[in-house]
Amino acid sequence: MLWADTDKFAKFKLTPVQGTLVKPPLIKECLANIECKVIDIVKSTTLLCWRRLPPHDTARKEKRTVHAVGDGTFIVDGARLTGRR
Repeated sequence: MLWADTDKFAKFKLTPVQGTLVKPPLIKECLANIECKVIDIVKSTTLLCWRRLPPHDTARKEKRTVHAVGDGTFIVDGARLTGRR
């Protein structure tokens, strides 16, 4: 199974939340969700140009952050998590 075919919500026990401006779900457990919209695709380089939409304001007690590294791994306050097999 490819990483692209993996249900990340199920694998990492995340809760999808309906976005207000775009179709893809937000993640309830995230400290902040930023909705973006593709405004241009440069096919010769597979470059996507995004426009950030207005941010969501969340009142959460949990303040740890998760950052995508881009190779199927994530960093949570310095601890590295992997979704690769």
